Amino acid sequence: MQTMATNDVFHHLLNLLRIHKDKDLLVDMFEAQNIEISKSKIKSWATKSGDYKDGFREMPRTALIAFIDELYIRKLVQEDD
Repeated sequence: MQTMATNDVFHHLLNLLRIHKDKDLLVDMFEAQNIEISKSKIKSWATKSGDYKDGFREMPRTALIAFIDELYIRKLVQEDD
C-alpha cells in the first residue's frame, strides 16, 4: 500500500477547494486550531514532496489534521450524515 505525503494532500486540498491564493484565510484557519503559522510556512507546506526546493518543509501530520478539522468547522467541506 502506498501513502501520500502530508504536503501533497495539503497541496491538492488547497487547489481542489480553490483557496490556495487566500493566504489570510489559511492563516486564520490554522490560528483557529492553535497552530503557529506564517504565510511562508503555508507556502513551504503546500510544496509537493517531489518538488524539494529551498523553502520546502514537511508538513506535520497534526497540522494537516487540524486543517481538515477546520474545513469541517467552516463548512468548506460537508460531512456525511
